[in-house]
Amino acid sequence: MESKQQTRDHHFAMITLWKQSGQTQKQFCLQNNIAYHVFHYWYKVYRDQQPAGGSFVALNLAAPRQANIELHLTDGRRIVFHQPVSADFLRALIY
Repeated sequence: MESKQQTRDHHFAMITLWKQSGQTQKQFCLQNNIAYHVFHYWYKVYRDQQPAGGSFVALNLAAPRQANIELHLTDGRRIVFHQPVSADFLRALIY
Protein backbone atom coordinates (compact mmCIF):
# COMPACT_ATOMS: atom_id res chain seq x y z
CA MET A 1 0.00 0.00 0.00
CA GLU A 2 1.34 3.41 -0.98
CA SER A 3 1.96 6.05 1.64
CA LYS A 4 0.36 9.48 1.29
CA GLN A 5 3.71 10.91 0.20
CA GLN A 6 4.14 8.22 -2.48
CA THR A 7 0.62 8.88 -3.78
CA ARG A 8 1.31 12.63 -3.89
CA ASP A 9 4.66 12.10 -5.64
CA HIS A 10 3.04 9.79 -8.19
CA HIS A 11 0.33 12.30 -9.09
CA PHE A 12 2.77 15.21 -9.22
CA ALA A 13 4.95 13.16 -11.59
CA MET A 14 1.89 12.60 -13.81
CA ILE A 15 1.27 16.36 -13.84
CA THR A 16 4.86 16.91 -14.96
CA LEU A 17 4.40 14.37 -17.76
CA TRP A 18 1.16 16.07 -18.80
CA LYS A 19 2.86 19.48 -18.96
CA GLN A 20 5.56 18.05 -21.20
CA SER A 21 3.07 16.22 -23.43
CA GLY A 22 1.43 19.24 -25.03
CA GLN A 23 -1.94 17.50 -24.65
CA THR A 24 -5.06 18.81 -22.98
CA GLN A 25 -5.74 17.43 -19.53
CA LYS A 26 -8.61 15.33 -20.88
CA GLN A 27 -6.52 13.87 -23.71
CA PHE A 28 -3.72 13.02 -21.27
CA CYS A 29 -6.13 11.38 -18.83
CA LEU A 30 -7.74 9.28 -21.55
CA GLN A 31 -4.38 8.16 -22.92
CA ASN A 32 -3.03 7.28 -19.47
CA ASN A 33 -6.19 5.74 -18.05
CA ILE A 34 -6.59 8.38 -15.32
CA ALA A 35 -9.99 9.54 -14.11
CA TYR A 36 -10.25 13.22 -15.09
CA HIS A 37 -11.72 14.27 -11.73
CA VAL A 38 -8.80 12.61 -9.91
CA PHE A 39 -6.25 14.38 -12.14
CA HIS A 40 -8.08 17.68 -11.65
CA TYR A 41 -8.00 17.26 -7.85
CA TRP A 42 -4.26 16.58 -7.80
CA TYR A 43 -3.58 19.40 -10.24
CA LYS A 44 -5.32 21.79 -7.84
CA VAL A 45 -3.20 20.46 -4.95
CA TYR A 46 -0.10 20.86 -7.14
CA ARG A 47 -1.00 24.45 -8.14
CA ASP A 48 -1.75 25.44 -4.54
CA GLN A 49 1.78 24.39 -3.55
CA GLN A 50 3.47 26.44 -6.27
CA PRO A 51 4.91 29.85 -5.40
CA ALA A 52 2.54 32.75 -6.01
CA GLY A 53 2.99 34.90 -9.09
CA GLY A 54 4.34 34.09 -12.47
CA SER A 55 7.74 34.00 -13.96
CA PHE A 56 8.92 35.59 -17.14
CA VAL A 57 11.56 34.53 -19.60
CA ALA A 58 13.44 37.11 -21.63
CA LEU A 59 12.76 36.87 -25.34
CA ASN A 60 15.50 38.15 -27.61
CA LEU A 61 15.12 37.98 -31.37
CA ALA A 62 18.16 38.61 -33.52
CA ALA A 63 16.02 39.91 -36.37
CA PRO A 64 12.31 40.40 -36.97
CA ARG A 65 10.72 37.31 -38.45
CA GLN A 66 7.36 35.78 -39.00
CA ALA A 67 6.70 33.25 -36.25
CA ASN A 68 3.92 32.03 -34.05
CA ILE A 69 4.01 33.24 -30.49
CA GLU A 70 2.87 30.92 -27.72
CA LEU A 71 2.40 32.01 -24.12
CA HIS A 72 2.38 29.28 -21.47
CA LEU A 73 0.45 30.31 -18.40
CA THR A 74 1.17 28.96 -14.93
CA ASP A 75 -2.17 27.15 -14.78
CA GLY A 76 -1.27 25.06 -17.84
CA ARG A 77 -3.26 27.06 -20.38
CA ARG A 78 -1.63 28.36 -23.54
CA ILE A 79 -2.35 31.34 -25.77
CA VAL A 80 -1.17 30.94 -29.37
CA PHE A 81 -0.93 33.80 -31.86
CA HIS A 82 -0.75 32.68 -35.48
CA GLN A 83 0.17 36.10 -36.75
CA PRO A 84 2.64 38.76 -35.65
CA VAL A 85 1.68 40.75 -32.56
CA SER A 86 3.38 43.80 -31.14
CA ALA A 87 5.23 43.93 -27.86
CA ASP A 88 2.75 46.61 -26.73
CA PHE A 89 -0.15 44.22 -27.37
CA LEU A 90 1.51 41.44 -25.36
CA ARG A 91 2.31 43.86 -22.55
CA ALA A 92 -1.33 45.02 -22.42
CA LEU A 93 -2.50 41.41 -22.44
CA ILE A 94 -0.24 40.33 -19.57
CA TYR A 95 -0.68 43.33 -17.32
